Amino acid sequence: MACIHDIVRHGFCSQCKSAVDARHYALIPFSYLGNGLQFRPEFVGTTKRHVWMKSLKEKRLTLVLGLHGTLYDSRLVSQLSDGENYLTGEVKSRFDLRRSKKFFPNQGEVLFKLRPFVHEFLREANKLFQMTVFELCSPEQGEEVISFLDPHGTYFEKRIITNRDSEMKNLDLVLADERGIVILDDKHVYWWPDDTTNLLQIAPYHFFKRNNNNTWITKLVNFFKKTLSIDDESDPKSYAEERRDEDAEDGGLENALELLKEVHKNFFDEEDEDSRDVRALLFP
Repeated sequence: MACIHDIVRHGFCSQCKSAVDARHYALIPFSYLGNGLQFRPEFVGTTKRHVWMKSLKEKRLTLVLGLHGTLYDSRLVSQLSDGENYLTGEVKSRFDLRRSKKFFPNQGEVLFKLRPFVHEFLREANKLFQMTVFELCSPEQGEEVISFLDPHGTYFEKRIITNRDSEMKNLDLVLADERGIVILDDKHVYWWPDDTTNLLQIAPYHFFKRNNNNTWITKLVNFFKKTLSIDDESDPKSYAEERRDEDAEDGGLENALELLKEVHKNFFDEEDEDSRDVRALLFP
């Protein structure tokens, strides 16, 4: 019987070792699981069904997470406002801050700020969901952020999907049945429209000032405003400038965790396994 080339790596079938032309087999890239790895669509479907049966048995669903704006915020150090620069001196004494030269190596250092409650969120969500990251950044950028969020590889392992595999977020690349996948992301526009029914949209986390108006002209205007004691209501202060933060006990991630727990409970409370679908719970 001829080989159907379910798994291909670097252009060669993993079973029969023959060269495979990806154009003739509509192979789907899964580079996040292994460099040069591609699967046949039918194999992806079979794998998703196996994961579905396993998730029902173990009572553990799948959670797909965005990163920037969902779990953390960041800013180039060179673009910090005058009221935010104090943070550069607090990096060594705080667990929720990190400076990195690797994220934008050609642009300078980046300051990362973790969202309040993020560690508690990951720890608790991991009990109910297998977690995957999907972020439209480079693999190197994704690894840099995950090294901060999950330094011991407790939560994500290799499940970090980036723009190397797709230019748009979609659930085809997540090896789980769509009926058991919840997406937590602050941006819906990056997701394939058919997959937004799986999306639980969280309010974006904006710790740093959003605009890029840090030019010499802006600084000069701001100087005169301060000199003349003029309040600029059109330019509200950031959390960083106000030296405060999103409420950890009633913020985005804490509220999201409660909703996820409710979805998980209601999903497995449904006695008819064929009727179980997180999409019906997210959009009743």
